Amino acid sequence: MGLVTSTLLLVTKAFVGLVSGSQAMLTDAMYSAKDVVTSLLVIVGMTVSEKPIDQEHPYGHGKIEFVLSLFVSTIFMVVTGYLLVHAVTLLFNADSHRAPHLIALWTAIVSIACNLGLYFYSRCVAVETNSPILRTMAKHHHSDATGSAAVAVGIIGSHYLGMPWLDTCVAVIEAVHLMFLTSEVFRDSYRGLLDRSLDRKVRDKMARIIKGTDGVSEVKTMRTRLIGQEVFAEITIGIDAETTVAEAYNVTERVKERILHSIPHIGALHVSASCHDEEPVSPPLRLNGPATAGKPALELEGT
Repeated sequence: MGLVTSTLLLVTKAFVGLVSGSQAMLTDAMYSAKDVVTSLLVIVGMTVSEKPIDQEHPYGHGKIEFVLSLFVSTIFMVVTGYLLVHAVTLLFNADSHRAPHLIALWTAIVSIACNLGLYFYSRCVAVETNSPILRTMAKHHHSDATGSAAVAVGIIGSHYLGMPWLDTCVAVIEAVHLMFLTSEVFRDSYRGLLDRSLDRKVRDKMARIIKGTDGVSEVKTMRTRLIGQEVFAEITIGIDAETTVAEAYNVTERVKERILHSIPHIGALHVSASCHDEEPVSPPLRLNGPATAGKPALELEGT
């Protein structure tokens, strides 16, 4: 749906922008070009990320979505930078200011309607699949609708308010906005590749679920990360020192069950237990820097 619609919008905007002389419409065509590439990435990313876990990829293939997003966002930042320089150059050239043909206005209105429809559709699918790249695409469709609305305002101002430079001014604003969007995708992509934790709201919800489980005294550690569409979590809970091994096992199983019923898209969940007044059973590894004589570079923190 996104690929077909965005491709039609791209061709239409590029053609109308050239015919009507609207710089803002030509810049707006880049929004659709971005959506075309993003749709292709979704298709490729979903196909690869749904491959089963194997020996070489024990955490699955979900990070392919972050890799593809990082690659494409880098390319678009370069292209958008060129468009920004070109639009600024035209803005300061008074001889190039001409009111575009009104066919660009009707094209902008059609673009607004199409992008709003794609926004609501892709947002719904993003919620169902928990795909980071689909969430990004939904945001961009909303931004595309806003950009097309700005194009319409610029064309109206150029024709009816006697400000032919307004169309080029809108093109500059759109280029800056597009640069911001692509930099945001770049940031989210590399944060995903660096195993960023889940959003604070989700982590707080998970912590409340754990603390509300019978037998849990505290949450000692909670490490979470998003690999593509799935959530991976490693949790250590604190229990009473007099709890038997069998009881401790039952507590961890209750914690797992409650999390799985409350947090969607769990890919892997590990819950361990230790006495609430002791160090965690599985303490984190700490890097001490380069190895020196008699001192290893990697040590185990805790006991």
